[in-house]
Amino acid sequence: MQYRIGILGTPADPHIPWSDENLTELKTLGFNTMQLNIAWGSRPADEPLNLEDVILLDSLDEKTRESVARRQGAIKHRVAQCKKHGLRSVFHFGAPYNGAEGYQGLPLKTCISDPETLARYVNLLKLLQDQVPGIDDLLLYTFDQDAWICSEFQCERCKGIPLQTRLAPFLEELCDTWSALNPKGILWWEPWEMSAGQSLSIIQFLPKHHFGLMIHSNIGEVQKTRPADPWFKNVARLAKKNGIPVVAELFLGEACEETEPLRRVPCPELTYAQLHAVMHVDGIVGIKEYYGLIPGNCDPCLAMAGQVFHDETSSLEGCLRRLAAPYGSQAERVYTLWKIVSNGYMLYPWDASWYAREVGKASTDHGWSSAFIRGQQAPSPSWESSRHSVFMKVDNNEPNPFMREDLQLRFELASDTFMSACGLSRMIAKAMTWEDSALFHQISADMDQLRRICASYAIHLRESNVAMLLRECGAPYPEHLLREMSMLLMRDNVIQRGEGRVLEIEKAFKDDPETWLNAYLLPTTEDKREKGEFSLTTR
Repeated sequence: MQYRIGILGTPADPHIPWSDENLTELKTLGFNTMQLNIAWGSRPADEPLNLEDVILLDSLDEKTRESVARRQGAIKHRVAQCKKHGLRSVFHFGAPYNGAEGYQGLPLKTCISDPETLARYVNLLKLLQDQVPGIDDLLLYTFDQDAWICSEFQCERCKGIPLQTRLAPFLEELCDTWSALNPKGILWWEPWEMSAGQSLSIIQFLPKHHFGLMIHSNIGEVQKTRPADPWFKNVARLAKKNGIPVVAELFLGEACEETEPLRRVPCPELTYAQLHAVMHVDGIVGIKEYYGLIPGNCDPCLAMAGQVFHDETSSLEGCLRRLAAPYGSQAERVYTLWKIVSNGYMLYPWDASWYAREVGKASTDHGWSSAFIRGQQAPSPSWESSRHSVFMKVDNNEPNPFMREDLQLRFELASDTFMSACGLSRMIAKAMTWEDSALFHQISADMDQLRRICASYAIHLRESNVAMLLRECGAPYPEHLLREMSMLLMRDNVIQRGEGRVLEIEKAFKDDPETWLNAYLLPTTEDKREKGEFSLTTR
């Protein structure tokens, strides 16, 4: 792979220093390029997300100027560190920026057919080169990352003009500008939020020099378990035909968007599988970390990436055995633990909805309306079309009981597997010295969190179906359904560790099932979060 691009820090852990030690470790693993900013929508640790975040303008007020100067200084330091360690650098930004605060005192325009929009970004690129010299490449998002493009179905200027027709000239002008400023530089573009049809059809119109594509591992997302879908392969094939290099974005470390803020989900087998799924797709010339990396963290997933970077022909078994060998007498157990965690990860229904990736943030206090599967994320072309092929739920309608049952059963399988991983990691921790056991105690804690959330989801889904059946049957209620609901509520109580409202809710069902069924697990059209943290199954 010509390009192997890393990111220091993650959105959940953004304060990883750009130290010689950390850069040396990533370079030793095989990374040859670094993204200069975490570039996440939530702007963790005030990391820059747009050009406007790092460019000093005369119109800025004093407070904003201080913030921009601080971010600009950080990027300059990172550029210098990349140069010092012989690493290429990429600055990631979204454009056209759709921030509410405007630009130079004027409302922002997101119409790329408006000459003012294009002129603004040509000027910003010149200012970037002048104020932050030394950046090698740029990575541009035209949707998301506080960026958005007007719709051909709504914008008065662009009515009926397809997005791919309007966007190609915008990209070409920015590419020409950057290559003139930096003859060795590349403008990478991410066709994020575009439909499969839009992103495939635009390829023939894209620049052929100083330009490349960076793409998620499938049309819907970066997912550890579903890399290299037909869209991914088609992009790579068509791009190669048109002389455009393509870099694949993956989750290479333990920490990732799917399980944040959990840090200990050791599934190096999936890192190996992701890399081998995309590396051998014709047209792919590089790999890029999508979420972020934490060096010096005994991360077997990141270590696996290094193994593959250095020897693409090495077998999965050989890589896993080499990575487990330093654990000595516990090597076999560690190897088995990694296999179990990978199996649990594969069983988890990531395809349910984009919101299935909120598992690390969820609460076992799942809410007491009927279990709901959140689906809609944003009104972008892709969310209204192609993502339907990746996620089961892309709307906010009440799920069919068969969908609830499907997810319930898969959550149960995943929960049981994570429970096995939790127990095995505790055994490994007990067999190690106190100093070496901390890692496996943390793995155990994170596996227990995954186990409990999966169990909570499964219970909530089944409770909702049983409540629906009880209402349909009416009084006198079938005894087997009453018994099952009692058992579910008892399990719910255990999963929630006997804390909070579940105690009262369990007792209320025992006292008066009919009144209870008129109060709990009812479908609702209200789009709100119930008490507790966000949950996939809570509206």
